Amino acid sequence: MLLLLVATLGLHAQDRNTIGVNFMYGAKIMGAQGAYQGVGVNYNISTYNSDAEWVSLLKVQNITIDATLYDMSHITGGAAITAFDPKFRDQGYFGTHIALSGAMDIALLNSDGIKILFAPGLGVLYSTQDYNSTNGVNQVLGRHLNIIGSAKLKLDIPVSYNTHMQIGAGVAHCSNSNTSFPNVGLNKLESFIGITQALSSATGSHTPKFSLGRNTISVEMIGGYTGQITTGFYQLKGVNLRLDNSFRKASAPIGKAGLAVAYTHYLNDVVGVKVGTDVVYSSKTSPLGSATSDTTKFIETFQGDYTAVNSKVNVGLNAGLDLRLGRFIFSGNYGYYLGNYERYIYKPGADRFEYGREFYATFAAKYFISRHIAFEAKSYLNNFGGVGLNLGF
Repeated sequence: MLLLLVATLGLHAQDRNTIGVNFMYGAKIMGAQGAYQGVGVNYNISTYNSDAEWVSLLKVQNITIDATLYDMSHITGGAAITAFDPKFRDQGYFGTHIALSGAMDIALLNSDGIKILFAPGLGVLYSTQDYNSTNGVNQVLGRHLNIIGSAKLKLDIPVSYNTHMQIGAGVAHCSNSNTSFPNVGLNKLESFIGITQALSSATGSHTPKFSLGRNTISVEMIGGYTGQITTGFYQLKGVNLRLDNSFRKASAPIGKAGLAVAYTHYLNDVVGVKVGTDVVYSSKTSPLGSATSDTTKFIETFQGDYTAVNSKVNVGLNAGLDLRLGRFIFSGNYGYYLGNYERYIYKPGADRFEYGREFYATFAAKYFISRHIAFEAKSYLNNFGGVGLNLGF
């Protein structure tokens, strides 16, 4: 095997699409213990003949579509959570996970056909077990369908002209994008080994260019919901909210919407800086007062990250970055609500709520079907997630 590798170091079919299979092993999940295994298949589209500026600027080698099956049945709660409740020692409440994601292979090093690749990815994950199906034992996944983001480092070694071996490691975060609670999410670190096989050559065609203006104004219209489940961690004691495992009550989804206007200036063909405003609407408020009925109503309409929504309409100012990859744009913003939020304040010996102003963050992914219209998925972190349209000018 070693002689074969030495004899084929200069061989690499970078102009070909490939199909591969990976075997995963993970022994680290934040807040949990135990090991898990997985197997995945991937289809890799070569960008060798792409004329897109972002491909050459980022040194993108492939666009990857990956499907993975994870056996999570042997994962149990970590030491802290099992000390709180022994039932978290039971195996099986994470079930089986099925993930479908897209990623790109970015070349960090390419020497004689051996490559070190960085592969960021984003997709969806289905879990056979969630908070409801495990009677509240699964405290990290509030629903079956989740969003998964990942980042991998791959060592790509040619074995022959058509066949490569890949080994590496990656990190991933999985959560429900604020459409239900609990929204703690699953954070994991895993290793993998796999093999890829070249298919058809990509030398016969070129990817057409798609470009947008250097300066743009965008209008985003997003609709979604927050499907709430109180987990028993916030319960009335006097006028304060305390840990009380006896209180669990599901509530109907809370409809929400977001309207955002932003100005973006692109520094180059990939990175843009932006400023804008968000108007967030909630069909329910989460009032918190001194009366028992007020506090109980807050628990039943709890809407995120220890924060009460005091008004149905909230306005925020924000700034952030765009990452433009052809027809895809990924955006991250950080902002500041101008009022009408309450914030949870903890001091030793007392839990209390007081009125204040709240910072917030958003993440969005857009796909342009024309120069002026894009489909968009957006998450107002610790508030809600939704889908809609982006109009660009």
